[in-house]
Amino acid sequence: MKYFLLLLLLILNSCGVLTNGVSYIGEERVFGKSFNSFEIMRRDAQYWEPSWELGIAVQPHKDGRIKGIRLNNPTPGNIRLSIWDADTKIVLKTWNINNGDGLKSTLNFCELPILAEKTYYITINVRSYYYYELPYRSFSLDNPDITFLYSVYEETPYQRFPQNNVASIYHGLIDLDVEYKIN
Repeated sequence: MKYFLLLLLLILNSCGVLTNGVSYIGEERVFGKSFNSFEIMRRDAQYWEPSWELGIAVQPHKDGRIKGIRLNNPTPGNIRLSIWDADTKIVLKTWNINNGDGLKSTLNFCELPILAEKTYYITINVRSYYYYELPYRSFSLDNPDITFLYSVYEETPYQRFPQNNVASIYHGLIDLDVEYKIN
């Protein structure tokens, strides 16, 4: 019985849904209206073409923490999700996410502190992905709390810091759920 209670306490502390976070493209759709007019496209690796490490660059304007990352990706099975410090190019945290059959979005709960005015890359390593082309609107998308700077990518089957960026494509359709410190 005590092991069950300990396990339950551990699960509730590490995976609990917090009530005061903000989901930027998903639930509250803070930035979602910027993408409503564009068609979702899909790209699949062909033959011997390698995978991609791709995602978004974000810069919070307040200290806080990322409490969840939602993936919308067609790749079935496990996907590697990474958060990078863009200045040092070091991986801060990596998870292997079970994406199921790739037909639904997947939410990964996490507890990762973030600092104001520091740039982070949130990436996935996949052989197929969804994206928006933004011909009339480009990154950055600004909010008083955070800025989505641009999409990042690298053609690689390995976990590698994405050296390339583009402001006219939203790679990976990754959404963040962030909670900020209240001063």
